[in-house]
Amino acid sequence: MSARKTVVAVVLLISASGCAAPGAGAGPRPSPSASPSPIRVEQVVFMAGFKPQANLPFVGVYIANARGYFREEGLEVDIRHSTGSSEHIQLLATGRVQFSTGSAPDVLKRIATADVPIVAVAQVGQRGEQAFAVRADSPIRGPKDWEGKLVGYKGTVSADYLAILKASGVDRSKVREVSVGFDPRVLIEGKVDVYPVFESNEPDTLARLGVATRLFHPSDLGIPSLGLAYITTRDLARTRPDLVRRFLAAALRGIDDAVRDPGAAVEITMRHAVGEDPAHQRYMLDAEIAAAQNELTRTQGIGAISSERWDALYRLLLDLGVLPKAIDLKAVIDDRAIREVRARR
Repeated sequence: MSARKTVVAVVLLISASGCAAPGAGAGPRPSPSASPSPIRVEQVVFMAGFKPQANLPFVGVYIANARGYFREEGLEVDIRHSTGSSEHIQLLATGRVQFSTGSAPDVLKRIATADVPIVAVAQVGQRGEQAFAVRADSPIRGPKDWEGKLVGYKGTVSADYLAILKASGVDRSKVREVSVGFDPRVLIEGKVDVYPVFESNEPDTLARLGVATRLFHPSDLGIPSLGLAYITTRDLARTRPDLVRRFLAAALRGIDDAVRDPGAAVEITMRHAVGEDPAHQRYMLDAEIAAAQNELTRTQGIGAISSERWDALYRLLLDLGVLPKAIDLKAVIDDRAIREVRARR
């Protein structure tokens, strides 16, 4: 057979085999891979409970958004910040925001006072946010020494303050309570002897102004305390547990990144906290990371909820008269999503 006839024969053979019925020939042909289905992206709104800054729950969301973790969970998150007057709670309760942040005492108070339909789904701050500062050179050595002194409070007298008085046997009638704003310089100027501070924030501000401080924290006195939690509505937690799980999976992945590399976390935070001091944001983040970890989180991961600790805080607030009525703690916390997220990691 000539070379030309050989080529023609081979071509005809190949063409015939290509037209053969399925299954014919030497073996099964691989089926063409199906086109991947596009990921359905769901839009949600996260409103932080304060201005842009390095609060750890905020940072987790900043990082998750910047690094595409929300997108991997099929979410597009619109990040907003409360302008004050409980805007984030109002918008959350009315369904215009899907996720926010709130301190454990505030969540309990809002539910007991007005039955606001919110629920905590991950507990980031395992230690309360508030402490009480005195100048380092102050003669005040313990809460009992607050008697006869000027003690400031912001807005209203806090549960932490009342709990410290009770635990330390302080006669409240002998304490000169005075309303102060959010400028810690009143402590420097001697307008108060004891100033309520957010532990991750104002001690550094005072130090930068040249004043060293000592702090009294409720937990150091054995008083139950918890900090910021991720919160949503009861209805969303009940009807869309998948959405809650996906949001937490991404946000907590961001928090884990912040713990591993705080420097990079601050860089991402500064994209939101425009004009803030990066060094101060780093101080805040380091303090928040420390407050987010304890024996519980070492085994269950940051964000774990302890119903026992929530119950202890609830009973304390009820005993102090901070809560106007008893409530069902099952309506306050929902740890199903956080347990599932941490079990998968």
